[in-house]
Amino acid sequence: MWFLMSTEEVNRLMLAASATEALGKDAAAVLMDHLPMGGISHLATKDDLVLMRAEFHTDVADLRTELKTEIAELRTEVKTDIAELRAELYKVLNAQTTKFITVMTAINALMFAGLKWG
Repeated sequence: MWFLMSTEEVNRLMLAASATEALGKDAAAVLMDHLPMGGISHLATKDDLVLMRAEFHTDVADLRTELKTEIAELRTEVKTDIAELRAELYKVLNAQTTKFITVMTAINALMFAGLKWG
């Protein structure tokens, strides 16, 4: 079993055994619960936190810039799409109005002719 454990695990077990002999089972358990598994080198220091905070703020600033750029691009696309729709709608309504006036003129002419010769 000892040959499958890492050096840190073996050292931790030896420390736990020594603490149990010196302090008793309950006190040793409390002590071992308060010691980090990977050793003290795995704990974050205040300097580590300052660096992480700076990196986090940089990442957030980069993300904010990317989002602003993408939103501006989307806004431009939407404005372009609206302008194209407006132009297409104008053409369709203009064609419809022209046809409507033509049909109404033809109907009026037929009614006038029917009343005059009818």
